[in-house]
Amino acid sequence: MKFARLVRLGIPALLFWTVAPTAVHAQAVPADSVRADSLLTFTAAPIVVTATRTDKSLAEVALPVTAIPAATLREQGLLRLDAVLASIPGLALVDDHGTGLQMQGLSPEYTLIMIDGEPVIGRTAGTLDLRRLSIHDLERIEIVRGPASSLYGSEALAGVVNLITATAQAPALAGRVRAGSYGSTDLVANAATGGSRSGIRLMVNRNASGGYDLAPEAYGATVGSFVRYTASVRGRFRAAPHTRLTLGSRMSVEDQSNAFAINADGEDEAFSEAAQALDWSVHPEAAVRLGGGLQLTSTIYVTGYRTRLRQRRDADGALHHADDYHQILVKAEAQLDAAWTAVQLTTLGSGLTRERLHGDRYDTRPDALAGYAFLRHEWHMSDAMHVSASARYDTHADYAARLSPNAALFWRVSDQVQVRMSVGSGFKAPALRQRYLAFTNASTGYSVFGATRVRDGLLRLQAEGRLKQVFIDLEAPSTIAAESSIGLNAGFTWQLRHWAVVTGNLFHNGVRDLIETQPIAQKTNGSFVYGYFNLARIYTRGVECQILIAPMPMSGDRGFTVRLGYQFLQARDLAIVRAIRRGDVFGRQPSGRDVRLRLSDYDGLFGRSPHMATMAASLSLGPRGPSLSLRGRWRSRYGYRDLDGNKIANRPDEFVDSYAVMDMSITQPLGWREAALQAGIDNVFSVTRPRQVPSLPGRRLWVSLNVKF
Repeated sequence: MKFARLVRLGIPALLFWTVAPTAVHAQAVPADSVRADSLLTFTAAPIVVTATRTDKSLAEVALPVTAIPAATLREQGLLRLDAVLASIPGLALVDDHGTGLQMQGLSPEYTLIMIDGEPVIGRTAGTLDLRRLSIHDLERIEIVRGPASSLYGSEALAGVVNLITATAQAPALAGRVRAGSYGSTDLVANAATGGSRSGIRLMVNRNASGGYDLAPEAYGATVGSFVRYTASVRGRFRAAPHTRLTLGSRMSVEDQSNAFAINADGEDEAFSEAAQALDWSVHPEAAVRLGGGLQLTSTIYVTGYRTRLRQRRDADGALHHADDYHQILVKAEAQLDAAWTAVQLTTLGSGLTRERLHGDRYDTRPDALAGYAFLRHEWHMSDAMHVSASARYDTHADYAARLSPNAALFWRVSDQVQVRMSVGSGFKAPALRQRYLAFTNASTGYSVFGATRVRDGLLRLQAEGRLKQVFIDLEAPSTIAAESSIGLNAGFTWQLRHWAVVTGNLFHNGVRDLIETQPIAQKTNGSFVYGYFNLARIYTRGVECQILIAPMPMSGDRGFTVRLGYQFLQARDLAIVRAIRRGDVFGRQPSGRDVRLRLSDYDGLFGRSPHMATMAASLSLGPRGPSLSLRGRWRSRYGYRDLDGNKIANRPDEFVDSYAVMDMSITQPLGWREAALQAGIDNVFSVTRPRQVPSLPGRRLWVSLNVKF
């Protein structure tokens, strides 16, 4: 049976592997090809790979793409991925089991996070915590908005963030020491050596914090202390004139500690919590140029994520709760790039993935085996216009096969105006937790069952006498289908003057079969049992715009640039919209009075701000003078809870108030071995939202010393 399933899933991949053993390759570009602000079209446009799986100039990509070079990351003094994405127009950070990324109004679980074109695993309730990822060894970060399932499959329904690591070009040694508020420290060392034929680059980072407490009245810290070690290595070797070998490897180890209290019989009982996490990956790759416009590459990617949590009672050290989790993903992928003529390019590939996980939250060891094949063709109809079409076919053992097509158009209307349009289908396969989870919270007593565990879980609780009432038919089949979407993007780039560029993008995403959690039973202790169901249809639509101004364009190490961004977002549940139009939705005011709601009272899905704005400014006074970086972000109010039971936020006490955050840093070269002293203030105005935004501490001061030998 297992062999038959492997054959069925692997047919698309195996057929291609016999012809072309190749793989996706996120190729790096020389560091000097990317300017400090790569989005200005009057500077040298960088080469990007994420939007097309092939090297392409950012200025000619038909999809909405943002490229952030390493020079910008260094200038702003950023350390982790969450800080980078916080000030990018159209992106929002959300606090839900970690700090996740919201793109075009879609939740974190719909955005694929990659390193060198390979997925990062280890999500909690769909959120991949961006604070886990160090950015010290990166060449650049690429962000693609809109459905990317035609190239990357599940989890890319909203878009893709690709972290591309640097490769060694010449011998170098660099280090940085940083210290700041809340006992935070960051130590990093980079070493590289290489030449035209081979090279290797090593990065080691220690990141730590003493934590912080935004609610002193409650026992324990808002965010506990942690120590995180990260190491990565990337090597390259040219075995022959047309053959290139690369190896990437990464490991991160983290220790966390915190405290909390549980009220029992009117008295608080204190507990200590200790958690460990291990994150690792290995990524060998081979690329061969065959001539005649053909390139073959092949890769194997293996990654694992493991966590261990222990909670003990302070009074006697007794174990209160234990949770262990282990996930592993193995992926083999192949890609062939064929440049038939100067204006025709085809990319095709296929692969196999196998994901396994186990832990205390599962009564089995889920195993997911999948195969896929993809095809993309690009046609340069003229110097001013090119079109592309792509499609990916995914087949899986536990859900229906899925075809995800995409079409895109790039049109250079004039030397000053470019137009980009794309339409694509995205899909999100049910996660293993949504199918196999069997979890009960030790503190509050609620339970969550995956679709395949609902019936057995409820029958067990019923036999134990722990159920008060059941809301579903236990004999009805419990299944969930993959979520799907249609995404439209239409944008432009307009160079108003030689010193100003305006970009804009209109987007619409319609999602079907949205997977949600719903109460399926109530326990005798008053808590609920939850299950996963395909319930809702939602849409997100809006406009993103940005203006880049360079009254003093960067020339050498001098210049001044400003970037202003804005997003309007409308994210709604269609069922709620229709119910409001029928007059069936009421809200209860704090005074207790019920009122019928209008569509204007519905701000949209929880956690989505209708309005967001960003600002970034950079000033440099020359190679020996200081440089200043200023970054700001503002988001309007957004709903975060439902107090009157109508499934929406409609009254003031159900919203997070609007807020603005400003960060700044200054860098002063020291004139010795490229050393520089850097200082900064994060959250200048000390804005906090203790309960709703725990990842937003007060004002933080920091200072660092950078040295390069």
